[in-house]
Amino acid sequence: MAIDDIIRPDLEPLVPYAPGLRASQVREQAGVDTVLKLSSNEHPCGPFPTAMAAMRAVLPRLNRYPDGACAALKEKLARRLGVDTETLVIGNGSNEVLRLIAQAVLRPGDEVVFAWPSFVVYPMVAAIFGGVAVRVPLADGDVHDLEAILDAITPRTRIVFLCNPNNPTGTIYGKDAFARFMERVPDHVLVVVDEAYFEFVTSPEFPDALTWFDGERPLAVCRTFSKMYSLAGLRVGYAVMPPVLARAIDKVREPFNVNTVAQVAAYYSLDDEAEVRRRRAENQEQKTYLYSCFDRLGITYAPSETNFVYVHTSQPVEAFQALLAEGVIVRDFGTSPALRVTVGTPSDTERTIRAFEAAAAKLGHI
Repeated sequence: MAIDDIIRPDLEPLVPYAPGLRASQVREQAGVDTVLKLSSNEHPCGPFPTAMAAMRAVLPRLNRYPDGACAALKEKLARRLGVDTETLVIGNGSNEVLRLIAQAVLRPGDEVVFAWPSFVVYPMVAAIFGGVAVRVPLADGDVHDLEAILDAITPRTRIVFLCNPNNPTGTIYGKDAFARFMERVPDHVLVVVDEAYFEFVTSPEFPDALTWFDGERPLAVCRTFSKMYSLAGLRVGYAVMPPVLARAIDKVREPFNVNTVAQVAAYYSLDDEAEVRRRRAENQEQKTYLYSCFDRLGITYAPSETNFVYVHTSQPVEAFQALLAEGVIVRDFGTSPALRVTVGTPSDTERTIRAFEAAAAKLGHI
Protein backbone atom coordinates (compact mmCIF):
# COMPACT_ATOMS: atom_id res chain seq x y z
CA MET A 1 0.00 0.00 0.00
CA ALA A 2 1.33 3.45 -0.94
CA ILE A 3 1.70 6.07 1.78
CA ASP A 4 -0.88 8.21 -0.07
CA ASP A 5 -3.48 5.50 0.57
CA ILE A 6 -2.85 5.62 4.32
CA ILE A 7 -3.57 9.35 4.71
CA ARG A 8 -7.19 10.40 5.22
CA PRO A 9 -8.53 11.39 1.78
CA ASP A 10 -10.77 14.10 3.25
CA LEU A 11 -7.63 16.05 4.20
CA GLU A 12 -6.70 16.55 0.53
CA PRO A 13 -8.69 19.82 0.03
CA LEU A 14 -7.27 21.42 3.18
CA VAL A 15 -4.58 24.08 2.79
CA PRO A 16 -2.01 24.52 5.59
CA TYR A 17 -2.15 27.84 7.42
CA ALA A 18 0.14 30.37 5.74
CA PRO A 19 1.90 32.50 8.40
CA GLY A 20 3.02 35.20 5.98
CA LEU A 21 6.42 36.50 4.97
CA ARG A 22 9.32 36.67 7.43
CA ALA A 23 11.24 39.90 7.82
CA SER A 24 14.42 38.20 6.60
CA GLN A 25 12.70 37.23 3.34
CA VAL A 26 11.57 40.80 2.71
CA ARG A 27 14.98 42.28 3.48
CA GLU A 28 16.42 40.07 0.75
CA GLN A 29 13.61 40.64 -1.76
CA ALA A 30 13.15 44.38 -1.28
CA GLY A 31 16.76 45.24 -0.62
CA VAL A 32 15.97 47.20 2.54
CA ASP A 33 17.85 47.08 5.82
CA THR A 34 14.89 47.31 8.19
CA VAL A 35 11.51 45.67 7.73
CA LEU A 36 8.25 46.54 9.46
CA LYS A 37 6.12 43.43 9.99
CA LEU A 38 2.46 44.48 10.19
CA SER A 39 0.88 41.25 9.00
CA SER A 40 0.13 39.20 12.14
CA ASN A 41 -1.54 41.65 14.55
CA GLU A 42 1.24 41.23 17.10
CA HIS A 43 1.55 43.96 19.69
CA PRO A 44 4.59 46.12 18.92
CA CYS A 45 5.73 46.18 22.56
CA GLY A 46 7.18 43.25 24.46
CA PRO A 47 5.54 41.42 27.37
CA PHE A 48 4.62 43.34 30.50
CA PRO A 49 7.57 43.96 32.90
CA THR A 50 5.93 41.89 35.64
CA ALA A 51 5.59 38.98 33.23
CA MET A 52 9.19 39.34 32.05
CA ALA A 53 10.49 39.14 35.61
CA ALA A 54 8.34 36.10 36.37
CA MET A 55 9.51 34.31 33.22
CA ARG A 56 13.16 34.84 34.10
CA ALA A 57 12.57 33.55 37.62
CA VAL A 58 11.00 30.28 36.44
CA LEU A 59 13.67 29.33 33.88
CA PRO A 60 15.82 27.25 36.30
CA ARG A 61 12.79 25.03 37.02
CA LEU A 62 12.03 24.01 33.44
CA ASN A 63 13.33 20.50 34.09
CA ARG A 64 9.89 19.86 35.61
CA TYR A 65 6.66 19.36 33.68
CA PRO A 66 4.16 22.24 33.74
CA ASP A 67 1.07 22.18 35.91
CA GLY A 68 -1.19 20.10 33.70
CA ALA A 69 -4.30 21.66 35.22
CA CYS A 70 -3.07 25.30 34.95
CA ALA A 71 -4.54 25.62 38.47
CA ALA A 72 -2.99 28.94 39.51
CA LEU A 73 -3.85 30.67 36.24
CA LYS A 74 -7.40 29.29 36.33
CA GLU A 75 -7.92 30.53 39.88
CA LYS A 76 -6.70 34.01 39.01
CA LEU A 77 -8.80 34.18 35.85
CA ALA A 78 -11.85 32.90 37.71
CA ARG A 79 -11.55 35.71 40.26
CA ARG A 80 -11.02 38.28 37.50
CA LEU A 81 -13.95 37.09 35.39
CA GLY A 82 -16.34 36.15 38.18
CA VAL A 83 -16.70 32.52 37.07
CA ASP A 84 -15.94 29.11 38.59
CA THR A 85 -12.61 27.46 37.80
CA GLU A 86 -14.43 24.42 36.44
CA THR A 87 -15.73 26.59 33.57
CA LEU A 88 -12.23 27.47 32.35
CA VAL A 89 -10.15 25.75 29.69
CA ILE A 90 -6.58 26.92 29.08
CA GLY A 91 -4.98 26.17 25.74
CA ASN A 92 -1.87 26.50 23.63
CA GLY A 93 -3.25 29.73 22.24
CA SER A 94 -6.93 30.30 21.61
CA ASN A 95 -6.43 28.40 18.32
CA GLU A 96 -6.04 25.18 20.28
CA VAL A 97 -9.09 25.98 22.37
CA LEU A 98 -11.17 26.43 19.21
CA ARG A 99 -9.89 23.12 17.85
CA LEU A 100 -10.59 21.33 21.14
CA ILE A 101 -14.16 22.66 21.17
CA ALA A 102 -14.69 21.33 17.65
CA GLN A 103 -13.09 18.01 18.55
CA ALA A 104 -15.35 17.59 21.57
CA VAL A 105 -18.57 18.65 19.82
CA LEU A 106 -18.53 17.91 16.09
CA ARG A 107 -19.77 14.72 14.49
CA PRO A 108 -19.22 14.00 10.79
CA GLY A 109 -21.71 15.98 8.75
CA ASP A 110 -22.45 18.56 11.46
CA GLU A 111 -22.66 22.13 10.22
CA VAL A 112 -20.46 24.94 11.49
CA VAL A 113 -21.81 28.43 10.73
CA PHE A 114 -19.72 31.59 10.76
CA ALA A 115 -19.43 34.97 9.07
CA TRP A 116 -17.06 35.37 6.14
CA PRO A 117 -14.48 36.75 5.82
CA SER A 118 -13.55 35.94 9.39
CA PHE A 119 -10.90 33.95 11.27
CA VAL A 120 -9.43 31.28 9.00
CA VAL A 121 -9.34 28.69 11.79
CA TYR A 122 -13.14 28.22 11.77
CA PRO A 123 -13.39 26.40 8.41
CA MET A 124 -10.17 24.55 9.19
CA VAL A 125 -11.41 23.00 12.44
CA ALA A 126 -14.76 22.21 10.83
CA ALA A 127 -13.05 20.25 8.06
CA ILE A 128 -10.60 18.48 10.36
CA PHE A 129 -13.45 16.85 12.28
CA GLY A 130 -15.73 16.12 9.36
CA GLY A 131 -17.95 19.17 9.73
CA VAL A 132 -19.55 21.20 6.97
CA ALA A 133 -18.50 24.85 6.87
CA VAL A 134 -21.35 27.29 6.23
CA ARG A 135 -20.07 30.77 5.38
CA VAL A 136 -22.42 33.74 5.80
CA PRO A 137 -21.30 36.91 3.97
CA LEU A 138 -20.66 40.02 6.03
CA ALA A 139 -23.22 42.82 5.82
CA ASP A 140 -22.52 46.32 4.52
CA GLY A 141 -19.80 47.92 6.61
CA ASP A 142 -17.88 44.63 6.88
CA VAL A 143 -19.88 43.59 9.97
CA HIS A 144 -21.49 40.32 11.05
CA ASP A 145 -25.02 39.86 9.76
CA LEU A 146 -26.43 38.11 12.83
CA GLU A 147 -29.90 37.82 11.31
CA ALA A 148 -28.46 36.03 8.28
CA ILE A 149 -26.45 33.76 10.57
CA LEU A 150 -29.65 32.82 12.39
CA ASP A 151 -31.30 32.11 9.04
CA ALA A 152 -28.38 29.81 8.11
CA ILE A 153 -28.88 27.59 11.17
CA THR A 154 -30.51 24.22 10.47
CA PRO A 155 -31.19 21.12 12.59
CA ARG A 156 -27.73 19.92 11.51
CA THR A 157 -25.95 23.01 12.84
CA ARG A 158 -23.78 22.19 15.85
CA ILE A 159 -21.52 25.26 16.27
CA VAL A 160 -21.80 28.96 15.43
CA PHE A 161 -18.55 30.90 15.60
CA LEU A 162 -18.89 34.65 16.19
CA CYS A 163 -15.68 36.67 15.98
CA ASN A 164 -16.15 39.94 17.89
CA PRO A 165 -14.25 42.10 17.09
CA ASN A 166 -13.97 40.36 13.76
CA ASN A 167 -10.67 39.32 12.24
CA PRO A 168 -9.76 40.49 9.57
CA THR A 169 -12.18 43.45 9.42
CA GLY A 170 -11.82 44.80 13.00
CA THR A 171 -15.55 45.52 13.17
CA ILE A 172 -18.02 44.65 15.94
CA TYR A 173 -21.70 43.84 16.19
CA GLY A 174 -23.54 45.73 18.93
CA LYS A 175 -25.27 44.85 22.17
CA ASP A 176 -28.82 44.98 20.82
CA ALA A 177 -28.01 42.78 17.82
CA PHE A 178 -26.29 40.22 20.04
CA ALA A 179 -29.19 40.22 22.51
CA ARG A 180 -31.64 39.50 19.68
CA PHE A 181 -29.36 36.76 18.41
CA MET A 182 -28.99 35.05 21.80
CA GLU A 183 -32.75 35.17 22.38
CA ARG A 184 -33.42 33.36 19.09
CA VAL A 185 -30.51 30.94 18.65
CA PRO A 186 -31.71 27.32 19.05
CA ASP A 187 -30.48 25.44 22.10
CA HIS A 188 -29.01 22.61 20.00
CA VAL A 189 -26.34 25.06 18.79
CA LEU A 190 -23.15 25.85 20.70
CA VAL A 191 -22.37 29.57 20.29
CA VAL A 192 -18.61 30.19 20.42
CA VAL A 193 -17.76 33.89 20.75
CA ASP A 194 -14.14 34.59 19.87
CA GLU A 195 -13.08 37.78 21.67
CA ALA A 196 -9.34 37.65 20.99
CA TYR A 197 -9.14 41.45 20.55
CA PHE A 198 -11.66 42.60 23.15
CA GLU A 199 -9.05 44.43 25.27
CA PHE A 200 -8.56 46.94 22.42
CA VAL A 201 -12.25 47.86 22.16
CA THR A 202 -13.31 51.40 23.07
CA SER A 203 -16.91 51.38 21.81
CA PRO A 204 -19.60 51.35 24.52
CA GLU A 205 -21.72 49.26 22.12
CA PHE A 206 -19.44 46.24 22.43
CA PRO A 207 -21.33 43.30 23.99
CA ASP A 208 -19.25 41.38 26.54
CA ALA A 209 -20.42 37.84 25.80
CA LEU A 210 -19.60 36.75 29.36
CA THR A 211 -22.64 38.68 30.59
CA TRP A 212 -24.72 35.98 28.85
CA PHE A 213 -22.81 33.09 30.41
CA ASP A 214 -24.60 31.11 33.11
CA GLY A 215 -22.79 27.77 33.02
CA GLU A 216 -25.72 25.97 31.38
CA ARG A 217 -26.50 27.89 28.19
CA PRO A 218 -24.50 26.40 25.25
CA LEU A 219 -22.11 29.35 25.09
CA ALA A 220 -18.30 29.48 25.10
CA VAL A 221 -16.26 32.69 25.19
CA CYS A 222 -12.66 32.50 23.94
CA ARG A 223 -9.88 34.98 24.66
CA THR A 224 -6.11 35.12 24.38
CA PHE A 225 -2.92 36.51 25.89
CA SER A 226 -1.30 36.75 22.44
CA LYS A 227 -2.49 40.23 21.50
CA MET A 228 -2.79 42.91 24.17
CA TYR A 229 -0.48 41.03 26.54
CA SER A 230 2.22 40.41 23.88
CA LEU A 231 2.58 36.69 24.54
CA ALA A 232 2.06 35.52 20.94
CA GLY A 233 5.37 33.63 21.03
CA LEU A 234 4.32 31.63 24.08
CA ARG A 235 0.85 30.57 22.89
CA VAL A 236 -1.62 30.80 25.76
CA GLY A 237 -5.36 31.36 25.42
CA TYR A 238 -8.45 30.44 27.37
CA ALA A 239 -12.19 29.99 27.20
CA VAL A 240 -15.13 30.10 29.58
CA MET A 241 -17.69 27.37 28.87
CA PRO A 242 -20.23 25.13 30.58
CA PRO A 243 -18.46 22.69 32.95
CA VAL A 244 -19.76 19.66 31.05
CA LEU A 245 -18.01 20.89 27.90
CA ALA A 246 -14.83 21.73 29.82
CA ARG A 247 -14.76 18.18 31.22
CA ALA A 248 -15.19 16.74 27.72
CA ILE A 249 -12.29 18.83 26.46
CA ASP A 250 -10.10 17.61 29.32
CA LYS A 251 -10.59 14.10 27.92
CA VAL A 252 -9.17 14.99 24.50
CA ARG A 253 -6.63 17.73 25.12
CA GLU A 254 -2.93 16.97 25.20
CA PRO A 255 -1.48 16.58 28.71
CA PHE A 256 0.68 19.56 29.74
CA ASN A 257 -0.58 21.49 26.73
CA VAL A 258 0.40 24.92 28.16
CA ASN A 259 4.06 25.26 29.05
CA THR A 260 5.34 26.60 32.37
CA VAL A 261 6.71 29.89 31.02
CA ALA A 262 3.41 30.63 29.27
CA GLN A 263 1.40 29.94 32.42
CA VAL A 264 3.60 32.14 34.56
CA ALA A 265 3.68 34.97 32.01
CA ALA A 266 -0.12 34.95 31.65
CA TYR A 267 -0.62 34.84 35.42
CA TYR A 268 1.51 37.92 36.10
CA SER A 269 0.30 39.82 33.02
CA LEU A 270 -3.10 40.04 34.69
CA ASP A 271 -1.61 42.25 37.43
CA ASP A 272 -1.02 45.32 35.26
CA GLU A 273 -4.35 46.88 34.27
CA ALA A 274 -2.69 50.30 34.02
CA GLU A 275 -0.50 49.03 31.18
CA VAL A 276 -3.56 47.60 29.42
CA ARG A 277 -5.22 51.02 29.57
CA ARG A 278 -2.05 52.74 28.32
CA ARG A 279 -1.70 50.35 25.41
CA ARG A 280 -5.38 50.68 24.50
CA ALA A 281 -5.09 54.47 24.42
CA GLU A 282 -1.89 54.43 22.36
CA ASN A 283 -3.41 51.96 19.92
CA GLN A 284 -6.43 54.21 19.47
CA GLU A 285 -4.21 57.24 18.92
CA GLN A 286 -2.06 55.54 16.28
CA LYS A 287 -5.08 54.05 14.55
CA THR A 288 -6.62 57.52 14.27
CA TYR A 289 -3.37 58.77 12.75
CA LEU A 290 -3.54 55.99 10.14
CA TYR A 291 -7.17 56.90 9.38
CA SER A 292 -6.10 60.48 8.62
CA CYS A 293 -3.54 59.19 6.12
CA PHE A 294 -6.06 56.88 4.44
CA ASP A 295 -8.65 59.66 4.26
CA ARG A 296 -6.11 62.00 2.67
CA LEU A 297 -5.12 59.37 0.08
CA GLY A 298 -8.72 58.43 -0.69
CA ILE A 299 -8.31 54.92 0.72
CA THR A 300 -11.45 53.38 2.19
CA TYR A 301 -11.30 51.18 5.29
CA ALA A 302 -13.45 49.60 7.98
CA PRO A 303 -13.44 51.57 11.28
CA SER A 304 -11.70 49.17 13.65
CA GLU A 305 -12.08 48.20 17.31
CA THR A 306 -8.83 46.23 17.21
CA ASN A 307 -5.11 46.75 16.71
CA PHE A 308 -5.39 46.46 12.94
CA VAL A 309 -7.21 48.17 10.05
CA TYR A 310 -8.93 46.45 7.12
CA VAL A 311 -8.11 48.50 4.03
CA HIS A 312 -10.15 48.20 0.84
CA THR A 313 -8.22 48.17 -2.42
CA SER A 314 -9.01 47.43 -6.04
CA GLN A 315 -5.36 46.44 -6.54
CA PRO A 316 -4.59 44.06 -3.66
CA VAL A 317 -1.68 42.26 -5.30
CA GLU A 318 -0.07 45.44 -6.63
CA ALA A 319 -0.62 47.36 -3.38
CA PHE A 320 0.85 44.54 -1.31
CA GLN A 321 3.95 44.46 -3.51
CA ALA A 322 4.30 48.24 -3.52
CA LEU A 323 4.24 48.30 0.29
CA LEU A 324 6.68 45.39 0.37
CA ALA A 325 9.08 47.40 -1.77
CA GLU A 326 9.03 49.99 1.04
CA GLY A 327 9.91 47.31 3.59
CA VAL A 328 6.40 47.12 5.08
CA ILE A 329 4.71 43.72 5.34
CA VAL A 330 0.90 43.80 5.58
CA ARG A 331 -1.50 40.88 5.39
CA ASP A 332 -2.86 40.08 1.96
CA PHE A 333 -5.76 37.79 1.05
CA GLY A 334 -4.73 36.78 -2.45
CA THR A 335 -6.92 38.55 -4.97
CA SER A 336 -9.58 39.51 -2.40
CA PRO A 337 -9.89 43.32 -2.51
CA ALA A 338 -8.44 44.15 0.90
CA LEU A 339 -5.29 44.32 2.99
CA ARG A 340 -4.98 44.14 6.77
CA VAL A 341 -2.56 46.54 8.46
CA THR A 342 -1.46 46.05 12.07
CA VAL A 343 -1.19 49.17 14.22
CA GLY A 344 2.30 49.69 15.62
CA THR A 345 4.25 52.19 17.67
CA PRO A 346 4.30 55.92 16.81
CA SER A 347 7.46 55.43 14.76
CA ASP A 348 5.88 52.42 13.04
CA THR A 349 2.89 54.59 12.12
CA GLU A 350 5.11 57.25 10.59
CA ARG A 351 6.83 54.65 8.45
CA THR A 352 3.53 52.99 7.50
CA ILE A 353 2.17 56.32 6.32
CA ARG A 354 5.27 56.99 4.22
CA ALA A 355 4.93 53.52 2.67
CA PHE A 356 1.27 54.08 1.76
CA GLU A 357 2.10 57.49 0.31
CA ALA A 358 4.83 55.93 -1.84
CA ALA A 359 2.56 53.06 -2.91
CA ALA A 360 -0.26 55.46 -3.83
CA ALA A 361 2.13 57.61 -5.85
CA LYS A 362 3.43 54.56 -7.68
CA LEU A 363 0.04 52.98 -8.41
CA GLY A 364 -2.03 56.14 -8.82
CA HIS A 365 -4.48 54.85 -6.21
CA ILE A 366 -4.80 51.97 -3.76
